[in-house]
Amino acid sequence: MPRDRRRLVIDLEVASAVRSRVGPTGWLILEAVAAEAPVGESVVEMAASSRSLAEHVGTSKDSVARALRVLIDAGLVERADHRDELSGRFTSTSYVVDLTAAGIGVVDVSSHAVAAPHGKAPRPVVASTLEDQLSLLP
Repeated sequence: MPRDRRRLVIDLEVASAVRSRVGPTGWLILEAVAAEAPVGESVVEMAASSRSLAEHVGTSKDSVARALRVLIDAGLVERADHRDELSGRFTSTSYVVDLTAAGIGVVDVSSHAVAAPHGKAPRPVVASTLEDQLSLLP
């Protein structure tokens, strides 16, 4: 699906508690994962290293590694180490991210209605541009 048809829907009540628990870098990682997630998926698997994720979000690999530990401790992310079946050697790491538990949903805005996370009532989509949003600033 084209990126311009997808939007993140944030359950503000849930997200507020999550943001205070995981900090700004943890929340940044959750948003970055959600931005790449397919529409309607509540749990996604991300194949990335701390270094590649740091490049993607524009922060240091150490900050990302700390934030991932916080997200894991909070129960929002699960680390999955993959090994070669024959040798048993480590091959890669992926992270399973529970977007719904973080209060984040990915929706298709072409349907003109958005189903909010946690089964709340759907709300109509209000189209806005970055300029519209910036015009609200003092």
